Amino acid sequence: MADEQPLHIAVLVKQVPPYDSSPALDSRRRIDRTSLPAEMNAWCRRAVTRAVELGRACGGRVTAVTLGPPRAVDVLREAIACGADDGLHVSDPALAGADCLVTAHALAAAVRTQGAPDLVVAGRSSTDGSTSAIGPMTAELLGLPFIGPVLDVGLRMAGGTRRLVAVLQREDAVEEVEAELPAVISVAERSCAAAKAAPENWPSPAAVTTLPLTGLPGARAAAASPTTVLAVHTIRQGRRPELLTGDPDDAGRVLELIDQRAARLDVAPASTLPPGPPRLSGPLILAVTGAPRSVGARALLGAAAGIAARTDGHVVVATPHADLARLSAAGADDALVFTDSGPRSLARALADWAASRPEPPWAVLSGSTAWDREVLARLAVRLDGGLMSDLTSLRTQEAAESTLLIGTKPTGSALADITAVGRTRIATVHTGCLPLPAPRAARSITHRTLDVAEEPAVRVLHRTPRGDHDAVERAHVVIGVGAGVPKEGYAELDGLRDLLDAEFAATRKVTDAGMQAHDRQVGITGRSIAPRLYLAIGISGSRDHLVGVARAHTIVAINHDPDAPVFDQCDIGLVADWRDAVRALTRAAAERWR
Repeated sequence: MADEQPLHIAVLVKQVPPYDSSPALDSRRRIDRTSLPAEMNAWCRRAVTRAVELGRACGGRVTAVTLGPPRAVDVLREAIACGADDGLHVSDPALAGADCLVTAHALAAAVRTQGAPDLVVAGRSSTDGSTSAIGPMTAELLGLPFIGPVLDVGLRMAGGTRRLVAVLQREDAVEEVEAELPAVISVAERSCAAAKAAPENWPSPAAVTTLPLTGLPGARAAAASPTTVLAVHTIRQGRRPELLTGDPDDAGRVLELIDQRAARLDVAPASTLPPGPPRLSGPLILAVTGAPRSVGARALLGAAAGIAARTDGHVVVATPHADLARLSAAGADDALVFTDSGPRSLARALADWAASRPEPPWAVLSGSTAWDREVLARLAVRLDGGLMSDLTSLRTQEAAESTLLIGTKPTGSALADITAVGRTRIATVHTGCLPLPAPRAARSITHRTLDVAEEPAVRVLHRTPRGDHDAVERAHVVIGVGAGVPKEGYAELDGLRDLLDAEFAATRKVTDAGMQAHDRQVGITGRSIAPRLYLAIGISGSRDHLVGVARAHTIVAINHDPDAPVFDQCDIGLVADWRDAVRALTRAAAERWR
């Protein structure tokens, strides 16, 4: 690429507390991070690696950009030590406590001060907030295409112009895409080595330029944030674990307890949907789904119908398919059928549709796939609405002058309750954490067509679908494999898996190491599932993983450490070496269930 114009790349990085820390709220109801140690976000480390690789390949320049308090300069110093050329630190007390929308406005404004970078690189998410929104929000504010999460990325000439070619990690496929430059990309978790440098190799803070809020045209103070944290609380024990030792006879007792709990499940009534409203009036709850026939869409529409019933409103589903009977039975009262699913164009069309109404939607809900996150992040920018990302539950609450929509999500080892203010509340939700109500009687609903222009800036070159991508969500029995089980030990699980007719799932550490496919990852950055039985083997019990199985009917945990956190969040615990326990359970299951 020596004969080509070098690129200017901006890489967005964030300073976060250590993983699994529990921040509290300060006197202004902002998450207080000052008392905790700080480090570069794990996803941002991979973003730095990719940015530096691309910059060096074309003789370009890499500018690391962050927003944070004075000590956040350290992540820029480390990024420079890892190969970035310079750093830009947005720091102003008026930005303390900024939510993702205000943060994106500030970062986009900071990027603009650098002229017009050819590429903006971000990590897929952050370990403290898990919004996955900064990349697509920044892209929308800069008027650029967005692609991600990226597993691999490079540059090539096509038609006399330089284009980005990337391999994307989708929930149901791996895609190779081509995008026009300039663009914004987000980098997937295990796409490359994490950029790291020892503190003694960091440059002086003088290598970093600091910008206050006044130096950022178009940026806003944190007080303009449309979302706010209401409370941070410790995780309450929701299960009453029965712990057993590793005695071989205990394997039979484990199966007996499983059978007892399964009998209770068989007689438990399913939750029911509220009846549809007599007319389409009151607050509009918009549910956006790209997969209307999925179990996740059913759960999403059920949640939307519940909110509509509590606000005397109605549900409009935005979808690419007009299966009206199915949508009505799941909770929809009206349908908006879009002609193209490109997130950038769809967000623009939805925003125009909302603006054409007498009143905008009271709430917009979607799932938590990469597609969902991009559509709603872009829509939040266009509607200037508060985005609550990666929620595990939703509820309404009456306040003095209004009804609040409150979402709950993990933050480190605690849970945060957040709400959005303004005319439209926007939320992405882990649909596997939501109840799945029984369908209601379908009734006649109308549908309208939403014309969506195709997106010319991003082109799919090749798509390799994974036929079993949703197998772990559909399975009644799931065996979760943690870092305590080495790759060579997986064969020892096959007998038990066959007896239970189970699917494998995994923690993030396992998928990061490449020992299980990404679509098998369960937790806040993966899938949320609700099997009848979840068997956690060699899993320590991170809250970010266990939130993904919160709706499992029975959780059985096997770990050799009696103090492992997983034993606080299971129903049946077996303190034993995983190999001994699996062998004993396999023998006992063969005798009991064959």
